Amino acid sequence: PGACQFIIDEIMQQGAGSACKLARHKYGYRVFQRLLEHLLPQQKAQLISGLVTDCVSISMHRYGTFVMQHVLEYGSDAQRELVIAALVPHISKLSMNNDACMVLDAALVKSDAESQELLIRAMLQTDGSIGAMAHTRRGHVVVLSLFELVGGELLESAKRQIGKQSSSLNRNRFGRLVLNFVQVHCGSIVPAAIGGA
Repeated sequence: PGACQFIIDEIMQQGAGSACKLARHKYGYRVFQRLLEHLLPQQKAQLISGLVTDCVSISMHRYGTFVMQHVLEYGSDAQRELVIAALVPHISKLSMNNDACMVLDAALVKSDAESQELLIRAMLQTDGSIGAMAHTRRGHVVVLSLFELVGGELLESAKRQIGKQSSSLNRNRFGRLVLNFVQVHCGSIVPAAIGGA
């Protein structure tokens, strides 16, 4: 890892935004992933700090999404918290983007309980985000992860939101997966909400 410092120095010498450019590059994003897997914590911090300011748009990029998932997996707890704090205000936009949904799922799965709750509450407070994600190939995975993590009032709120969309979810391949999961693992969907579109 110490022998890789010249790579970090080269990236940083390119100026502000160079880490973001590398994360979006067709081949560079793979180099970035390998660096995050093998560098020392202080070396990773240099690269990750350059990403946090633009992590929302990087999360929605077809290559950048993989780098942000690696940041959530290989970054420190503090770095994970910074990324999640930056993502939370933009949940409505992120939930509509297929690539960003992979980052949201990684954030849910890799973070501590406090960050998970912050992210889940943001998703539940953003009207329609759960239902929108439940219809998509990558978004439904986020919704399934959410249902595995919630309980109590958050579970009931999530079930109500899914119930509002049950009609359209029944007509969608991924939506049916979500509905079946909720019915098997979380009990039936709140009856008052069934029938909405």
